[in-house]
Amino acid sequence: MEIALVIPAYNEESTIENVVNEVSPYIKNIIIVNDCSNDSTEEILKKMPVKIINNQKNFGYTKTLEKGIREAFKLGADYVITYDADGQHQTSDLVKYIAIIKDKKPDLIIGNRSIKNRFMEQIFSIYSKLKYGFSDPLCGMKAYKRSLFEKYGQLENRYSIATEFTFRAIKDGASFFEIPIQTEKRLSKSRFANSLKGNLLELKAFLNILFI
Repeated sequence: MEIALVIPAYNEESTIENVVNEVSPYIKNIIIVNDCSNDSTEEILKKMPVKIINNQKNFGYTKTLEKGIREAFKLGADYVITYDADGQHQTSDLVKYIAIIKDKKPDLIIGNRSIKNRFMEQIFSIYSKLKYGFSDPLCGMKAYKRSLFEKYGQLENRYSIATEFTFRAIKDGASFFEIPIQTEKRLSKSRFANSLKGNLLELKAFLNILFI
């Protein structure tokens, strides 16, 4: 069974090398999608044992993530695990994902962070728990089965911070595991820049997924 790790990266020069070094003992098929970083992220990646995809312009998180997932499945992966480039995710959880994939072969694995910093993250969590039975749709660490991705074709039709796919799949009866994951505090600036902007973007995403 082929498992690939997809990591979207934008201006992650301070963390990307360490992240790759940490995950590479556990998974060999690593794809980094560089979302037109304007720091030294690309130069660092060129020295590392990973496949690099360079966006020619900044596409944003969801499109960048989807590009990496598509490439991984194109290259023959049976499962894709998505992982953040900022150093927040832990390899101990990556090991758990790999074990569940090999043992249970679910359609999806969804991480559940113990801390959800923004107000809208908590609203998302309450809604998804009550309606769909899982708690953290905004968690960046997920695993996707090839057949499930082929069924839906893309992560979102409308802006949802890549959550629409998960909601649609579970609504349609996809098998999934939700596991608690540990996260470290992000040292560099969030892709949402600040809490107000983050909450507004997450509010927009939340309103969109209400119509799924």
